[in-house]
Amino acid sequence: MQSRRLAFVAEWYQEEAAINKTFTLWYYVDGNALEVYDPKTKKMFLRRTKMPELTEKDFFVGSKINIFGRQFDIVDYADEATKNILAKYRKRTFIILKNSVVQHLGRILCSLIESDFNISKAMMVQFTADQIKAFLKGKDDVQSSILMSQLLSGPAIGLELIADNAVEKIKNCQQQTRECMNENIPRSLRSLFDREDMRNGIYCSQSDEEVVRDTHFFFENDFDLQNTVQLNNSTLCIIKPHAIKEGNLGKIITEMTANNFKITALKMHLLERVNCAEFYEVYRGVLPDYIPMVSQLASGTCVALEIMCNDTSKCSYEEFRKFCGPMDPEIAKLLRPHTLRAKFGSSKTLNAVHCTDLPDDTVLELQYLFKILS
Repeated sequence: MQSRRLAFVAEWYQEEAAINKTFTLWYYVDGNALEVYDPKTKKMFLRRTKMPELTEKDFFVGSKINIFGRQFDIVDYADEATKNILAKYRKRTFIILKNSVVQHLGRILCSLIESDFNISKAMMVQFTADQIKAFLKGKDDVQSSILMSQLLSGPAIGLELIADNAVEKIKNCQQQTRECMNENIPRSLRSLFDREDMRNGIYCSQSDEEVVRDTHFFFENDFDLQNTVQLNNSTLCIIKPHAIKEGNLGKIITEMTANNFKITALKMHLLERVNCAEFYEVYRGVLPDYIPMVSQLASGTCVALEIMCNDTSKCSYEEFRKFCGPMDPEIAKLLRPHTLRAKFGSSKTLNAVHCTDLPDDTVLELQYLFKILS
């Protein structure tokens, strides 16, 4: 029986030549394999290869796929069959978590992930008044005035989400009261929006057209939205691609905030292999797992977080490093079973999170993820 195949048009930016190259990309769903064809040279760029780190949910127009360290942007469907299968269902939506609910980020992410939403982009920002006015241009005047004050009150987090009928799912949850909540909406989403503070604390795009406009405004940086990194008694955490693919993003963040840490900056990245190698350069020749560490970080999206202790008298670097636990999860499970790596890691490479090893490196690592790569 032939494997079901999805076909896409994908672009890869070749830095050496400073050009975008266009490819046809085939994903074989049943065999979890990938094939890449160069239509210009009429040659196979990558023969059919198993890619266990990728799933069908990773493939949609607008997504970014990391293939052996090269980032491919999926820009269109390559055949009508794929378009008919995916175009009506795998849709994007956009939400903003206002400052009033940012502290519930972990719970919100858990609800979204349990409801089959993929988080494809995420960033914490602090709006200026002019930026909010630009964002609200053309929206309902009454709602805009309320949203203006809410977004000025403190940092907010923007999320691009992918799901079947994504816009309708979120919009319907927000508009329905507890008494008439649609039973077809996933239970975890209904539970989330059952709370009035959640309904009022989350902005969502109202149409496919608004999603395009909102995501472009938030993530394309035309309006120079500023991340919220503070670089003061803080440290870096990276939630690794395998932990995100395993559905543990919300759970890990919930663990952090439940243990007296706060998130002061957040950015989702899909890192090129060269950036991963540069970031881990200090481990080259020191750790035997250097190459697998680089490969894991380059295998999919990761989430960079700036972490601070709620108690500002404590050293965030020291406290968070202890909370992450030993690099080897097996040792962590024996010696410190309540740490992040003990709970969510499975090997030295797949150990759920990176945390800064040396106190002098905290600012350097934070700058790299939040300033240099932005």
